[in-house]
Amino acid sequence: MCTSENRRNDEENRFYDWTIHYPEHLTAVKDDTEKKMDFLEQTVEFKGIIRVDENDELQMKPTWDCVIIINAKHMSVTVRDAEDVVGLP
Repeated sequence: MCTSENRRNDEENRFYDWTIHYPEHLTAVKDDTEKKMDFLEQTVEFKGIIRVDENDELQMKPTWDCVIIINAKHMSVTVRDAEDVVGLP
């Protein structure tokens, strides 16, 4: 579960109508032409992608060591390293 304590060191970015939270060690690269945002580690390791498709639906593709948490009420998405999420093996 993502807590406010976990978010203390997060970066924040807007992705169309959504607010995106992600750890400060990740870099978010937004591509407005493709309507997508890629997440990279400092070592240029791919961590995941979110995009808005041709039907204006939000799509997400995390990597095996990445968790994407959605809060539809607040229209926010939080990207976390899997090891930082409580309750995951």
